Amino acid sequence: MEARRLGGRFAAGQPESRNMKTYDLLVILDLGGKEESLPEVLAQVEGEVKAVGGKVTRTQKMERRKFEYVAGDLESGFYANLTCELPPESIVKLRGKLALCAPVYRYLLVSISAKELARQKQAPAEAAV
Repeated sequence: MEARRLGGRFAAGQPESRNMKTYDLLVILDLGGKEESLPEVLAQVEGEVKAVGGKVTRTQKMERRKFEYVAGDLESGFYANLTCELPPESIVKLRGKLALCAPVYRYLLVSISAKELARQKQAPAEAAV
């Protein structure tokens, strides 16, 4: 069955895969003192990425860190870094979904250049030697 293009999108409503860009998504999670809920919360964040038409290629769990500057009731957060591929037009939707996601305290979404992406792919190969 052939998919027809309608206004830059396939008929099924999925973005084209060739327009995907790679992004780093750093999230600070408020787990409410329940570290055992981390896999479920990360699955929820990954689900939000998939819901806007993206895919997560790597998830790096970091540790809980105390904030240098405490601006509210929360004194520390659990950090996680996700590398994901997203269509550029879905960035606004993802930011809205992350803003409404209760366990996400803060997030930072930055585009990865092709040069940096190549360097990241070489780093694991060099570490294995």
